[in-house]
Amino acid sequence: MRVGRHLLLILAALGESCDPQAGSDYLGEPLISLPGYVKNSTPAPLEAAMLWQRGPPPSANDQELATRAPVRTGFPASFMLHLYQPPPSAARRTLAPGEVTYARANAGAVPYGIAAGAAGALPGPAGPAGAPTAAYGIDPNHWVVYLGSDVKAGSVTEWWLGATLPAGFHLLRVTAFDARCVPPEQVDACVADLGQRGIPDDGTSNEGTARSFCLAPYRLSLAPPGEQLVLELGATGFAGGGGPCPP
Repeated sequence: MRVGRHLLLILAALGESCDPQAGSDYLGEPLISLPGYVKNSTPAPLEAAMLWQRGPPPSANDQELATRAPVRTGFPASFMLHLYQPPPSAARRTLAPGEVTYARANAGAVPYGIAAGAAGALPGPAGPAGAPTAAYGIDPNHWVVYLGSDVKAGSVTEWWLGATLPAGFHLLRVTAFDARCVPPEQVDACVADLGQRGIPDDGTSNEGTARSFCLAPYRLSLAPPGEQLVLELGATGFAGGGGPCPP
């Protein structure tokens, strides 16, 4: 009887150890988690979404949903985005042959329910059938960038990112750059630098030339640890330069 009682206890323990440790909806550990908040207020319920951009930077009009999260009520209206999957092939690009594969995403605010699918193309900022855009917006000042491998020193991607970042996900700041507001010799120095990195200069600003990179209306830098995403309702893309140059 004593042996039988011990056997029952062992079997019961084994049975408990075989119980599933997570529900069927468990997605695993997130690849990256990003906190944020909505800058403007709206009475409409919102969801935060991560949107992979399939077009060339800095465009934000060809996007695919990666994940979504509820926006908590309060001030500020906050959220936490968890990304569980690597970017789709349609969002992966290179700056030039032989460069690191990258993908970029924007955080966006979308009306509740508009991003109901697990993935797929989302309507543009104008919304379906010309729906109002008041509850749509992105964080125009940050990109989430995925790197398929480590960035090499001396590469074009190092110049673009502003650092030799390791493979994986990174939160980057996007700041406006207006070539009208810098001395021409600064642009020439940039072109010469990219020439050393293998990007040709044919004297034009055609896509893929050194001058096109140097005249791009934005610059990237690594966001400091703990920086939050900030969704701006009504913002539909990177604002870029324009207007008078600072004194």
